[in-house]
Formats: sequence, C-alpha cells, structure tokens
Amino acid sequence: MRPAIRYLLIHVAIAASVLARPVLALAEPKLEMHRAGVSADDGSGWHLAVSSKGSFSVLLPIPFNDFTTRDAQTGDTTHVVGGKSSEGIKFVAVELPPGNKPPPDLASIPKTLAANPANKVSDVGRKTSGDAEILTLTVSDGGKTMYMRCIDAKGTRYTLTIEFPNAYRDLIVANKDRFFESFKLKKNS
Repeated sequence: MRPAIRYLLIHVAIAASVLARPVLALAEPKLEMHRAGVSADDGSGWHLAVSSKGSFSVLLPIPFNDFTTRDAQTGDTTHVVGGKSSEGIKFVAVELPPGNKPPPDLASIPKTLAANPANKVSDVGRKTSGDAEILTLTVSDGGKTMYMRCIDAKGTRYTLTIEFPNAYRDLIVANKDRFFESFKLKKNS
C-alpha cells in the first residue's frame, strides 16, 4: 500500500477508534480533545459541529466529539468532528491540512479500497466545484456500508464518512445528503 494512502486510512481509523472510545482517550499524548459529547441541536434534531481548530463545519444527526490528532513523527495534524450512535452509525468529518506527506490522489482511493476482496466499491463519482476536486463513493463489505465524500480544496483534504450496519440503510439514505451538503468552510474574519 502506498504511504500516502496508508496515511489517509490511518487518520480515518484513528478518528473512528476515538469516537468509539470512552473519554479516557484524553490521556493519549497525540490526541487533543476540544469537546466531547456535544449536543448542539438546532431544533431540527441536527447538531451544528464547528471544528474548534479546523477550518470547517458540518451538521450531524447525533451528538459529537471535536478533537485534533498529531502525528508524533511528522507533526502533521488532523482535525475531526464526529459521533457514533447507539446503533453503531458513525458520522465523521476529517480535515487533513497540508503537511509533510501529501494525501493520496483521489483517483487512487477507490482502487485501494477495492483491493480488499471483502469490499465492494460502487457509486464512484468525481466532479469539480470552484477550486475543489470532489470524490464520492460507497463501500460495502456485506454487514456494513460506508458513504464517503473527499474534497481537495487549496491543498487541504476534507473527508466526510457515514459508516453504518446495513440494517439502517433506509434511515441513512434518507439523511446522507443533508450531512454531505451541510459541509462548509469557515469564513475568514
């Protein structure tokens, strides 16, 4: 596996594992927890998650954690907001600012995920919006599915994912567009 792809997958795995852990993760030296279990319901059941140190915000249908990870070897940072429901549904938004290692090329991500025989990659799409390159895809492995949207904008990679047990597919399909479309970059003040 190419180092850049491994880098992205490691950061997504870190984000997922932190979301699944209790607050004891605060003791880890590579993790800075800004806020945990935030309930910021806007009245519609959705929570506005503004990254404390990142440059983005997104709406989540569940309470969320807001944290930053730092790679001890490279100093690269990752800003994350996300949450996991009691049903095992994970909503995560990750920012990979420019660092020592470039993130993997968008075109390589579906190929890398499809290299695992258990994965079925589908619904792959690419588009350009302003200065941003956007990749969308779906990955399923039989028991669970992940919807992913990667956005490359001005040297920064943003990755939004929804991972869920397939029993909740209809619920997620009804809500995934709101999550993905709610992503916004913070305004410079």
